[in-house]
Order: sequence, then C-alpha cells, then structure tokens
Amino acid sequence: MKRRTIVILCSGAALVALAVVALIVLRLVFFVPFKQPSSSMYPLSVPGSVIFATRADKTPAYGVVMVFHYPERPEQDFDKRVVGLSGDKIETRGPVLVVNGWDVPRCTVGKHAYDDMETLPPHHEGTLDVEWLGDETYLVFHEAGRGPSDFGPFTLKNGEYFVLGDNRENSHDSRMWFGGAGGGVPEENTVGRVRTGKIALPRGAESLRSALDACLAKKPAKTTPPSHP
Repeated sequence: MKRRTIVILCSGAALVALAVVALIVLRLVFFVPFKQPSSSMYPLSVPGSVIFATRADKTPAYGVVMVFHYPERPEQDFDKRVVGLSGDKIETRGPVLVVNGWDVPRCTVGKHAYDDMETLPPHHEGTLDVEWLGDETYLVFHEAGRGPSDFGPFTLKNGEYFVLGDNRENSHDSRMWFGGAGGGVPEENTVGRVRTGKIALPRGAESLRSALDACLAKKPAKTTPPSHP
C-alpha cells in the first residue's frame, strides 16, 4: 500500500512538471518577450517594462501595437502602433492624425506630466488624448511645444504598414525613418502583435478618471478610415 501511494505521488509530480515545461515551451514558441527601451509608447508602457507579442498573429490592423524588426536596422526590434495599411495616405497636422484624408477621431482628456530620467529635459508636460482607430481605443500623449507636428502626405507601398509611437512627439517612428523621408514597415518584418488590454491611465493621472470616462462615452460611430484612393 505504501509503495502504491509513492507511485501515485510521483506521477502527480511528473504531470505538474510536464505541465510547467509545456507552458514554458508554449510561451517561447508563441510569445516573444520585448523589453520597452524608451518612453516612445508612453502612456501604454514605460522604459524597462516587458510586453509580450504573439507570433500567432502577425496581421497588421488599424490601431494595434506590433513588434517588428526596424527597417533601417533589422537587428533591432521596435514596438509601435499601426495607423496605416497598404496603399494608405498618411498625414499628421499638429496633434491630428489623418488617414486617406479622414481625421482620426480624438478627445482630449486633460493636462498631464511625467518624468523620464533618460531624456533631456527629463520633465515632459502636455495632454493625454483618446484616439479611436479601427477596433482599438487607446491613449496618446502630446507634449506641449515640441515637434514633429506636420508630416506628409506619405503613401504606403503594398505590403507595408505605417506606425507611430503613442508618445507622439517623443517617438522615432515611420515619420522620421530614412533620413526624414518617412517609411513603412514591410509585413515580413513583423514579429507579432501585442495584446494591450483595457485602456488605463498612467501613474499620476488618476484625477483624470472622470474626464477619461466622459471621453470614452463619446466614441464615434465611425472609427475606420475610408479606403485609399
């Protein structure tokens, strides 16, 4: 009887160990960890935070966050938000994102400031805005008194997508690539899509909760750009 009990316990431990190994393998195979190197995606993520991109979904779509090999230096991985797809014409006019001549809807939540000790100056002041693009609702930060502001129009080639950082004035994204001419991400450079979850206010912006809720209640009926000409 004692030997039978020992065998059962060992089998249980072995099953647990196999389950743990399986989970680790699944994570390594299907999910890629990405350590945020800068504040370019603030307020979604901060420098040093770790996000996971799923290899199972590499299809770009409006408003989603993708991890990809930086086109100018493919050995580097970036994460940015997709704002344009194959053939789209992209512009920015101040804080307004324009896709195929259509202004992406936005709502200003309120003033916000944050500190990033890896930048000069380290203190950043501006506004938090809600944007709606495709099926996604997310926050962006616009820093007061800083460029870039106006960009484009830029027309994407087939098989490319256009990306911006959520920290719009503090992001090295499609607007700046290739000597300032701008550039898209070839779809074959995609590592995977990031699951971003529910929209959340960054630290220090808790007082804007009611303003955020008011903005979210104003979600427009149309959030998808018209097809490119």
